[in-house]
Amino acid sequence: MKVLLAEDSLMERRRLSVQLARWGYEVCETEDGQDAWQHFQKTHFPLVVTDWIMPEVDGLELIRRIRASADSRYVYIILLTGRSDNENLVEGMEAGADDFLIKPCHPKELKVRLRAGARIIELEQRLIGQNRQLRETQAALVQSEKLAGVGQLAAGMAHEINNPVAFVSNNIAVLQRDVQQLLKLVDEYHCCVPIAEQHDPELADRIRALEDECDLPWLKDNLPRLFESSSDGLSRVRGIVSNLRDFAHLDEADVDTMDVVAALELTLDVLAADLAAKELVIERNYDGQPMCHCWPAKIKQVLHGILLNAIQASEHGGTIAVSARENANDISVTVSDTGSGMDETTQQRLFEPFYTTQPVGSGQGMGLAVCYGIVQQHGGSIEFDSAVGVGTTLTVTLPKSQKAF
Repeated sequence: MKVLLAEDSLMERRRLSVQLARWGYEVCETEDGQDAWQHFQKTHFPLVVTDWIMPEVDGLELIRRIRASADSRYVYIILLTGRSDNENLVEGMEAGADDFLIKPCHPKELKVRLRAGARIIELEQRLIGQNRQLRETQAALVQSEKLAGVGQLAAGMAHEINNPVAFVSNNIAVLQRDVQQLLKLVDEYHCCVPIAEQHDPELADRIRALEDECDLPWLKDNLPRLFESSSDGLSRVRGIVSNLRDFAHLDEADVDTMDVVAALELTLDVLAADLAAKELVIERNYDGQPMCHCWPAKIKQVLHGILLNAIQASEHGGTIAVSARENANDISVTVSDTGSGMDETTQQRLFEPFYTTQPVGSGQGMGLAVCYGIVQQHGGSIEFDSAVGVGTTLTVTLPKSQKAF
């Protein structure tokens, strides 16, 4: 465990440093409060041992700065002082010190106080971990309920939309067939116009006026294309409903063997509108046909989350690279964008539930946190590499075997 030591006396500082190193602590020596504060801003130290009386920045000011810092992790601070009256000790504790020792301090006493501080830090870290796990579980439960709702919605949509779509598709097919016959009939009638001019000029004029009014040449050229585009549009509607059903993984076992590439392509189809809105280019690099034993619905949710995150981070006209690879014992899926990248703060909180860089109302910040929880549940991992202005790469690794379940 790291210890920040602030002591202006060289002899005392060296003595304390040697003792701390002997007890297994990683010591950073500083000669005054200002030097200690500069080191603290660069590196997190869970334990701080500081003298009270020091030049420039004394021990109390150092403690106040540490307590006021933005670092949310707790720091256990032991104040060393030659002052033993109650008022001074109260002043030190009110500044934020956790413990104090009267100089010169006995090595065994210092060791015991450090152990107590280390136990508190370890308990706090354990509590943070349990709290994070609880929040991830809560977010996963909420998202699972949402996924179940999507499944029910998809089932309802499939039933409610497919029937009228099929009805309209059949009608269009009949109309396309019959209109073609009508156009042939019109062509035959058109051959009679010269005869009408000889026997009934007014009739011939009315026929030509009607042809101009309905723009008969345009109808003959474009009606087949209009029917074809209408049929294609209805096919797209059926495809969207089918993709939604497949994405929700309805009517399939909870745990199954999933084709990773097929799942990626399905997810890209679901996100087609988002990709088109930003005119993003997808670069694919699939190594074979990786198969993964998993909860398909949950892994599709992970793929959707990381791809949507890449889309949101990408600039208009950018590129997203998607790859899938089968290794000896696992499957890896990588999604890379050329977007804005992440700063250090965002990287540290990337998988934290309810944290989001999106504007208020644009997201709940649960997407990647839920993805992280799902991948951990599968015995896998999520790793990322990001640089501001360059982009971000997310890699999901999942075991192929059933041992994770």
